[in-house]
Amino acid sequence: MHSDLEKLVAREKIDQETGEKLDLLPPGTFCNHKSWGPGKVVDWDRLNLKIVIDFEDKPAHEMGMKFAAGSLTPLLEGSFLAMRHSQLKELQDLAASDPVACAKLALQGNDGRLYLDALEVLMKGRVIPEGKYRSWWEGTKKKLREDRQFIVPAKRTEPLELRADGFDPSEELIKDFREARDLKAKVKTIETIIKDLNVFDNPKETLAPVVDEISDAAKKGVKLQFAPAVELILSREELQNRIKGFEANPDQITIADILASDEEKIPGLFEDLSLTRLRQVLKSFQEAFGEEEWIEKMLGLIPEFNLRSISEIASYLADAGHGDAMIEYVETGLQQRSLSSDGLAWICRERKGLAETVFDPVISLSVMSSLEADQLNEEGSVRSANRLRDLVADDSDLIPDLVEGANINTIRNFASRLVTSASFDELTRKSLMARVIKLHPEILDLVSGGEKKEDPTIFVSEESLVERKAAFEKLVREEIPKNREDIKIARSYGDLRENFEYKSAKEYQRMLMKRQDDWERDLKNANPIEFANADTSMVSIGTLVELESLDGGDSLSYTVLGAWDADPDKNIIAYLSDRGAEMLEKKEGEEVHFHSSDGKTESYKIKSIKGYKS
Repeated sequence: MHSDLEKLVAREKIDQETGEKLDLLPPGTFCNHKSWGPGKVVDWDRLNLKIVIDFEDKPAHEMGMKFAAGSLTPLLEGSFLAMRHSQLKELQDLAASDPVACAKLALQGNDGRLYLDALEVLMKGRVIPEGKYRSWWEGTKKKLREDRQFIVPAKRTEPLELRADGFDPSEELIKDFREARDLKAKVKTIETIIKDLNVFDNPKETLAPVVDEISDAAKKGVKLQFAPAVELILSREELQNRIKGFEANPDQITIADILASDEEKIPGLFEDLSLTRLRQVLKSFQEAFGEEEWIEKMLGLIPEFNLRSISEIASYLADAGHGDAMIEYVETGLQQRSLSSDGLAWICRERKGLAETVFDPVISLSVMSSLEADQLNEEGSVRSANRLRDLVADDSDLIPDLVEGANINTIRNFASRLVTSASFDELTRKSLMARVIKLHPEILDLVSGGEKKEDPTIFVSEESLVERKAAFEKLVREEIPKNREDIKIARSYGDLRENFEYKSAKEYQRMLMKRQDDWERDLKNANPIEFANADTSMVSIGTLVELESLDGGDSLSYTVLGAWDADPDKNIIAYLSDRGAEMLEKKEGEEVHFHSSDGKTESYKIKSIKGYKS
């Protein structure tokens, strides 16, 4: 202990413990106070039992010796806080020129471990200007992640750590792989190994066991983690290709093995993969399913795929010389009306490319039908509907191309459905209609037909009226309020320009509002009727009609009921439907003509008319 302190202890001016602590804080020593930060001891005032300290914001500050001994911590001269006090300009220059070295210095002064809040306290407002700290840290964080000596936390609740000097980064990379808890985490570690392959002195030998472990992990985890297992194998293949002279084990599990093991999980896999890896998977289909089946297997997945995946399949097939198989598939889908919204979007987008041969005016009606179906399907895929809708709205040449060469009936049908479509807001509808009218001014009456006529009465069954009222109540009391809450939540996620959840919720709101208007109008004009004792002298509501084909086709049987009673599976049609309206008030022996969307006409003779209910 310093002799001056021993004298103060001997005279009982300070106690032994205070003397021992002050002995570590002689003049010229750097110290730290938890509230006032770093300082430098200037002098001991033995007469007044005080210690004088220059703090950053409190120069020549006096503290009682006992209080100072209990609240000050000595600092080494080369420590971060000591430099912040005496060499602030040098530290500021270091933070600007070499932020990694600056962060390392801060960690070394804190046992190699600092929480991000504590690092911010050390830096912000002193070393880094207050308003620039956030951008400085974001840039520094990226550089720290590239340096294997640092462990950068994913969350603020975890510390930033400095590994001990002399550690082997290659060993650390392998350790990270082996300690990864699941396949997704292992994929990330392999990607890092590939990125930092240069740290391995002999990657061919060092990483051979890791390649085997990758295969084993994927083989064991494929049943529960299908997509991550595929990504892991893809990462393994990339790693093997990057290691010069590496010879793969011919018995190791392959992408083809995984695809063949569980076909049902393939659609979900395609949604998660990047385009590069998706193409790698497509290359494995032939090996997985054989020469005769791989194309059929690939095409069979299209109904469950999104536009991006469909585009990749089409391009892959075309490059492999099988583009005709893709065209044949979409032609069949169009004929059977089974093509998804994304399938139709692909045709529209490729109308001057791969899909040129199948793009014709009838596509316009298929597009509208698909958009209408997606809007009505409450549990359906909003994403796919949005892709098709956005293509129609954003591609200024699409509508002119859709109606080019179409007959007037197809054009009017398309335009009448477009002008009332719930898929677009009012401004967009007007813009789209303007494109049609510019080419076909004869349909102007669809948007300027004078004053709105009074809605006619519609006839419905009592049962369907009760169901529609219940659905309307649910719409108003449950679905619309829930949608409002969804919009509020989505708005809180930030930037509305890139906020998919917000856009989807707003689109759904437009659909709900239109549905509310339509149902409210329909309920107002609905008139419930009984089907018993229907007039069988002609086709009327509540009659069973037998039709005989005049074209040599099969006979048909339809039950004509109210506006909301249609059930296609039971051949029940509404009297307001196209076929119902064509038959209404016709008598036995009279002919009826049904028009299909492709412009063809089917002719029938009414064979008999019976009462639906006796």
